[in-house]
Amino acid sequence: MKLLEYYVSLRLHQKENDYTDTMKITVQELADVLCCTERNIKILLKRMTAENWLTWKPGRGRGNTSTLTFHHDIRTGILEIFHQMLEKEDLNAAINLLKENLSEDIKEELHHTLNTYFGYQEKGPETAKDVLKIPMTRKLSTLDPAFVSVSSESHFARQIYDTLLQYDENEKRFDAHLAHDYDVSADGRTITFYLRKGVMFHNGKHMTSKDVRYTFQRLKDQNANSPCQWQTALVSDVRCMGPYTIQFFLKRKTRMFLHFVSSISMAVQPEDETELIGTGPFSVTEYREDVLVLEANTHYFKERAWLDRIEIWQIPQNSKVDLHYELPSSANEQAGEAVDLLQVGCNYITFNLNKDSIVHNWHFRDAIYQLFDIQLMIKELKKDKLLAATSLFPEKSIENPPAEKTLQQAAESLQATGYNGEILKVSFFDMKYSKEDAMWLKKRAESIGLNLMLHPFPLTEYYNEEVTADSDMIIMGEMFENNIVLAFINFFKHKASFVNRFLAGKEGEHVQRIVGLLMDEEDEEKQKKYMDEIEHDLHERRLVLNSYHTYRKKNFPASLKNVSMNTFGWADFRKIWIKPAVK
Repeated sequence: MKLLEYYVSLRLHQKENDYTDTMKITVQELADVLCCTERNIKILLKRMTAENWLTWKPGRGRGNTSTLTFHHDIRTGILEIFHQMLEKEDLNAAINLLKENLSEDIKEELHHTLNTYFGYQEKGPETAKDVLKIPMTRKLSTLDPAFVSVSSESHFARQIYDTLLQYDENEKRFDAHLAHDYDVSADGRTITFYLRKGVMFHNGKHMTSKDVRYTFQRLKDQNANSPCQWQTALVSDVRCMGPYTIQFFLKRKTRMFLHFVSSISMAVQPEDETELIGTGPFSVTEYREDVLVLEANTHYFKERAWLDRIEIWQIPQNSKVDLHYELPSSANEQAGEAVDLLQVGCNYITFNLNKDSIVHNWHFRDAIYQLFDIQLMIKELKKDKLLAATSLFPEKSIENPPAEKTLQQAAESLQATGYNGEILKVSFFDMKYSKEDAMWLKKRAESIGLNLMLHPFPLTEYYNEEVTADSDMIIMGEMFENNIVLAFINFFKHKASFVNRFLAGKEGEHVQRIVGLLMDEEDEEKQKKYMDEIEHDLHERRLVLNSYHTYRKKNFPASLKNVSMNTFGWADFRKIWIKPAVK
């Protein structure tokens, strides 16, 4: 332990035992409190005295009482130590202190202090570095592009890795990236990519066609079991035609393959090493349980990122810290433009049709549909940043608000099932908002005699299918990436999607057939019709119950430039920059 941590333990012992700022205690008792030898206790007390934290008056003789006088009351002392931890960038110790049994008023001040630590910081001055520190209240799941499925992790992976092409959703076109050009044969079944020369991975290795082939083969590997493996099904062969030329041979013509090679799942990884090594604008320099550190890639094949360093820190779930890109607040800072974002995709409930249970009964699913009155839930839980959803697309939810729902309708549908009081298991992520939704639904279900058992599980178990295999239904969310059509298809094809996992039997086959037609369709209007048909079918069959979209509004200071948020709610780290104050 560090000296600061010993001092904190001493102050916590003082608080727990209601000692005054002058505390009488033996060296042996102190050794027990701080879990060290009597000799080390004396060394620690001398060092704390030198730091002017306390005065130590040792007792005469072995076993006699010593007197400790703290120079500050416990609130002031804890806050001072907390500031020192942050000044020394010992965020681990600061976060551990937040987890201690402190009074609410002290914790409130610590959270406020921590808030100022995140956001943009400039290190220097001689070697000025732009550093962005971002808090997250949960552990990160995988950043491996072949497996990444969570929106924030997908965004971080985009900063580490690159794809052959990039898709421009607004212009509906594919732009060159790692491949500077590509050809599609007359029959549409052979696609040739021409790779840029001189592109380097973060480990210094030059990218070649062998790395692209390896990336594809790894995604296709049955043993690897990537949730995006379905994207490889239409490819019959891959051939390296030279170090910077590669060909993909398709089983049939489909433009969707260009979408696949633009997706994060096919981001290129080096043939000989896959541990977070990419070609992206940022490289991983540190990755522990509590922090991910990204440094600007100075050898990036395109324009270097303006930010020099990004740190993503895990903080306690109850932390009142919500900054992502904002600068520390300043009284003199002019307000910049607000960026509005309404989540594309939505939270939803779906049912496990792999399990032999009452969820196969339409009337039961309708009972849950009637119970899950989102407009009422938003009102009762005061969740004003939510929009009740009737579609995965917010513009459609606005045009078609939810129909009126009543407990009487829910009770009538439940009665039609012949329900006998059995317990139904509802799974959801062990997160604040998911818990609130699940508890609200459980309470409402009780009013019509429906027994629901809540099963929260951590995000780290997202890919473990056994964790939710015996669930009857799940409360989940889907946030779409900028490539909307691909994101929609992924919702049904991606193995980590609970709609893909749970939608089984004839219902699943029917939906997958229409998804297949959507994949082969190139006309934009016809694509919309297929997506409308799928959503309508899911609604009528009560297979996916849309709940709400999340509305986000971010206000950025005027000095934060080039901010444009993607559908995940993140700004592209490689583009944002801080305009320095000029005196």
